[in-house]
Amino acid sequence: MAIQESFLSKVSDAVRGGTVGQEVKRSAKWFQDKIKGLKGEVKNRFSSTNAAKFYRESEKISDAVFQKRASLGDLFCYYYNPKYRKTLPYYDMFPMIMLLSAEKETFLGINFHYLRPKWRAILLDRVTAKIGGGLPRWRKIRNIKQIAPTIKRYRYDHIMRKVIPIEEDEQEIAIFLPTERFKKSGKAKVWTESERKFG
Repeated sequence: MAIQESFLSKVSDAVRGGTVGQEVKRSAKWFQDKIKGLKGEVKNRFSSTNAAKFYRESEKISDAVFQKRASLGDLFCYYYNPKYRKTLPYYDMFPMIMLLSAEKETFLGINFHYLRPKWRAILLDRVTAKIGGGLPRWRKIRNIKQIAPTIKRYRYDHIMRKVIPIEEDEQEIAIFLPTERFKKSGKAKVWTESERKFG
C-alpha cells in the first residue's frame, strides 16, 4: 500500500469512525469538523504535513499521463512554476486543483489553496451539489460566489515534477492538508484578498 494512501486512509478512518450511520451524507464541512477533533499521532501528522512531505510520501503519475488521462472533476497536486511568475502578485507553487477543462497546452482548475479551510469545505460542497454525479461544467458552477478567486489556468509544460492524483473518496480530507506554498505573499494575505473578491 502506498504511503500516501496509508496516511490519508488513516485520517479517513479516524474521521469516519464513530456512531454516525453510513446513510448520512458526509460533506466537506462535516469532515472539517471531524478533522478538528483528531487526536494523537494522526492529528500530529496531519497538522505537520507540508508540500514536501506530502509529495515525498505520495504515489505519482507522470505529467504526460496526467495530460492524456486525467478526468474532469478529479483532484491533483503538483509542483508548478508559472510562466509569468515575475508579474504575478503571488502564486501557489503546489496547487491542489479540481480539473475543470483541458486543452492542448493548458488546463483550468479550482485551486482550493486560495481559500481558508472553512471556505474550501463550503466551496467543495457547493460544487458537488451543483454537479451531482456529473462533470463540473462551468455553466453550472460559475455563480458559486466562493469560486472566483480559485479559478486558475495552468500550462502542462510548467509542471515541475510528477503529479499526485487524489482518490475520489479522499478529496474531502485532502483539501484541508496544509500544503499550500505561496510565493511573494503569505497565505493569510492571499486568503484575505480572496475573501474580498466574493464578499
